[in-house]
Amino acid sequence: MKENRKKSVDVRVRVSIDLHERLKAKSKNDERSMNYLTNKAIELFLEQKGAKA
Repeated sequence: MKENRKKSVDVRVRVSIDLHERLKAKSKNDERSMNYLTNKAIELFLEQKGAKA
């Protein structure tokens, strides 16, 4: 149900064409959405030891 979903906010970013194509290919290969992979990448970045947020 929608009550159990985390709230989210739309964020727009610019990425290079190459980065977009690589993300698109990874998404297709992993059978995950580009949104999922982007969120996971951000989470990993913020969890890195020494990352300042």
